[in-house]
Amino acid sequence: MRMEDKKELLASLQGFLQGAQIGQFNMFVEDGATVNYNAGKESMNESPGMENAKQAIMEYVGRLKPLVQDSVAGVYDELWLGILELREVRLKVYDKGKQQNTTFNRDLVAQIVHQIGSRVYAAEAKPGRMAELLEPSKGKDHPVRQKLGESPEGAIKKAVEGLLSERFVKVDPA
Repeated sequence: MRMEDKKELLASLQGFLQGAQIGQFNMFVEDGATVNYNAGKESMNESPGMENAKQAIMEYVGRLKPLVQDSVAGVYDELWLGILELREVRLKVYDKGKQQNTTFNRDLVAQIVHQIGSRVYAAEAKPGRMAELLEPSKGKDHPVRQKLGESPEGAIKKAVEGLLSERFVKVDPA
């Protein structure tokens, strides 16, 4: 299927998906060609489950407040709310996957904690100490300790860095 044919087919779909609450529609036509319909809406409506998960994340990262630097303490909650609003983060943080005893992607949150690390948390905020605060039942032995030593994937890392440099903590050029 030629590009012009795809465009014509896509134009004929105008209104076809209007009012639908999906971000993308893929149609497979003969010869393996595909037509993608993108609604162009980047917003993600929050469901009650997402709001509960957001509150759970805020409570979870709130356990690290004893390790937050004084210079950031006043904006710590605002920082995390900003991080949770980033499109790249929203798309993954509410998908807990196979993780147990959580309503959110605990591994991703731990990776973001690692990323913002020394700019937000005090020098004594090592992965073992953080794991003890985040997961008091298992402490240092909890699998979250490993994730506290990893950075998130590229798109998420870049988005968080952008937020930090724009609104909160000056990013070191190194």
